[in-house]
Amino acid sequence: MTLADLLWFPPLMLAVAVVVGTAGRRRGEIAVAIRHTFVALVLGVTAVAAVVRILVILLA
Repeated sequence: MTLADLLWFPPLMLAVAVVVGTAGRRRGEIAVAIRHTFVALVLGVTAVAAVVRILVILLA
């Protein structure tokens, strides 16, 4: 992973969180839904990255 990938990660995840978080929500729920979606996406990507990193270390 390069520095450019790390710099693009937060804005890209925020864009995905806005689209997914606003789908089917009412006006008052949008901000909370976007925040929850962003946190869930970041945690999910981090968990997958950690598992892949552990597998690489174990199998290398």
